[in-house]
Amino acid sequence: MSTQTRGAARGALGVFRRRPAGAGALGPAVAAALALGLVLLTSLVALGGPIVRLDRWVDDTLPRRHGGPAPLHAMAAVVSQVGNPAATVALLLAVAVLWAVWSRALWPVAAAAPAVVALTVTVLLGKWLLARPGPPGNDLEDSLGYFPSGHTATACVCAGTLAVLVARRHPRWRRGVTLAAAGWTVLVAWSMVWLHFHWLSDVLGGALLAALLLWLLYRWPWQLVPPPTRRSRDARPGAGSAAGTGLPESAASGPHPPGAG
Repeated sequence: MSTQTRGAARGALGVFRRRPAGAGALGPAVAAALALGLVLLTSLVALGGPIVRLDRWVDDTLPRRHGGPAPLHAMAAVVSQVGNPAATVALLLAVAVLWAVWSRALWPVAAAAPAVVALTVTVLLGKWLLARPGPPGNDLEDSLGYFPSGHTATACVCAGTLAVLVARRHPRWRRGVTLAAAGWTVLVAWSMVWLHFHWLSDVLGGALLAALLLWLLYRWPWQLVPPPTRRSRDARPGAGSAAGTGLPESAASGPHPPGAG
C-alpha cells in the first residue's frame, strides 16, 4: 500500500474518534434531554390526549388551500418540493463525493454517510411502529405513517451535516452555516404544517430526532471531522499529509520555494 493510500485511509478513519475524557461536559446532558423529549412526545402521540387535540386545533385553524394568503401557499409549495427527502439526501451525498474528489480525501463521505444511514433507519422505523394517519384531506402520500416528519428530519440532518463539514473546514463560517441550517429546517417544518401535510407534533418529532442524531454524530460522544491542525496545514508533501487532512496537495505542501516552477 502506498504512502498516499495509507494517508487517505487514516484520514477517512480519523473522523471516527471519541472525544477525550472531560471534553464536551454538556454532551451527555444535551443528548439525554433530546432523547427524553423525543420519547415523551412519541409516547403522547401514541397514547393520544392533549397533544392530539393540539394537533387538530392547529390543523383546523390554519387556512386551507383556497384560503389565506396566496403568496404563503406558493412559498410553502416550493419549499416542500425543494425539501423532498430523496432529493435532499441525494444532494448531500453528491456534495460529499464531489468534495472528496476535489480534496483528494475520503473524510467528507465518511462523515456524511453515517448521518444518512442513521436518518433513514430511524425515520422509517418510527413511521412503521406508530403508523400514524395524517391530517384529513392532505395530498402527501406516506404508506408507512406520518410520525416523525421525514421532510423535517431530512432537512435538519442533511443541512446540519453540510454545516458541520463546512464549519470544520472554515471555522469562521460556523455561526452563519449553523443559522442557515436551522432556518431551512424551520422553513421546511412550517411548510409541512401550513400545507396540512403533517400534524404539528409530526414536525416536532422529526426535529427532535434529527437534532439528537446530529448531536450524537458530531458533538458527543464522537468527534467527527476534526478540523485540520496547524501542523497538518504546514506539513510538507511526502508523508501523506495532503490525503490525510483533506487539503489539496498544493495547499498542504505550503508555498513553493523560489524557482520551483
